[in-house]
Amino acid sequence: MPWSVVLGEMARIEASPPGYHAIAKILGDIAGPGPVPLWLVSTLAASVAVVPVWLFCRSAFGLRAAWLAAVLVTLNAALLRLSQDGRAYAVLFLLFCCALLAAWRLVEAARDGRTGPVAVMGLGVAQGAMLWLHRTAAIGNLGLNAFVLAALLAGRAGGARGVVLLAGADVLGVLVGGAAILSALRHAAGGEFVMGWLQPPSLAGAALIYVHGVVTPFHAPVSLLTILASAAALLAGVLAWRRPGWPGRAALCVLLGVCGVLFPLLSQAWPMMMERTVLFLVAPLAAGIAARIALLPRAGFAAAALLLAGLHARGALALRHWRAEKEPWREMVAELRARAAPGDRVVVTDSVFALVSLRLAGGEGLEALVLPATSRLEARAALLVAPAATTDAAGLCARLRGAGTAWIVTRPPPDVVADHPHYSSLPMLRDTLRATGRALVAQLPVGALRIEAWRVPAC
Repeated sequence: MPWSVVLGEMARIEASPPGYHAIAKILGDIAGPGPVPLWLVSTLAASVAVVPVWLFCRSAFGLRAAWLAAVLVTLNAALLRLSQDGRAYAVLFLLFCCALLAAWRLVEAARDGRTGPVAVMGLGVAQGAMLWLHRTAAIGNLGLNAFVLAALLAGRAGGARGVVLLAGADVLGVLVGGAAILSALRHAAGGEFVMGWLQPPSLAGAALIYVHGVVTPFHAPVSLLTILASAAALLAGVLAWRRPGWPGRAALCVLLGVCGVLFPLLSQAWPMMMERTVLFLVAPLAAGIAARIALLPRAGFAAAALLLAGLHARGALALRHWRAEKEPWREMVAELRARAAPGDRVVVTDSVFALVSLRLAGGEGLEALVLPATSRLEARAALLVAPAATTDAAGLCARLRGAGTAWIVTRPPPDVVADHPHYSSLPMLRDTLRATGRALVAQLPVGALRIEAWRVPAC
């Protein structure tokens, strides 16, 4: 798509900010179509994010904490999983880690009576850039502000100067991310930001998201041990108020608390809380745990560090059983090639991006159409991305003329919206086929995907 569409029309109708779409556009222009460049960006971002975490912990809590926090972040299975995904979350994690480092540098500058221009600019730019990647960055930015204020209050030095520096960083963040903020407000006011397929989390549901997405990803059946060890470290860190580094430890707990409350609270009106959207909380959690363990005597530190590293290593190893491609499009293409006869048609439901996935998996030669869902985003995206393959219910009969079988390829949506045309075109497609004399002859699961075969009589 041209830049005028990526930053114009698509930015207006897509609930997510256009920052990651712009990254994808640049990579597509340089490396050509395909998911591999985006996978590499996520992997690189997740790898580099360890550096600002290490620098922050070394400055705030010492070398022991720095190395342990780096290990805990590196072995976190949620981060490892999303570092294999061509989505914005690993890049957002990197920016949040940079913002956390800049926030601490700002606290140090205020404490030492310096102006800290690099810290102010770093925090402001990082906060603004995060807003271009995902709406949940607003929660992260509020948490970072709470972190700075708590650290200044706990440190009892440079409070007034720190507030002024933080205000300067926030102003810069608004300037950098102002357009993204206005877009988010417009979508929220219009109801388009609300993802109908995602339900507001209950208290228990939110707790499980934090457990599986931040604290103990893939740790079962030893998740309880990781939870207890992590909670004990955070609590002991706050209680050790006379030990070095207490302002930083207390501020990290405040950051986690503010974000931990805002995610489920705001998700009651604008559902956004999923395991992947809370990923950035991995960094302050790892830092807070490492900061307290670093205060233990050498033997105690070694034992506690080995325990937690071992638990997270187990989660990382368990990740090997998780399929990197949750939607097996290559298997789908193989099934279609094995079953479809010459002249048959493939119809992809709901989203043009499912059609793109099919093509990128080797399905370029298949005669494939897309019947998009009726949302403004899906309908317009289909016409922009694959106009020749896009059809509607009224034109489907003509597009299937001459085919012996129509192979319907679908990604089943959540049950709560399975019958809603805004999210799924499959019910509409089935009704159209039945009304014109088609008959369902076979259904086949392909991992998380589904195939339906419909016999096509003459139109």
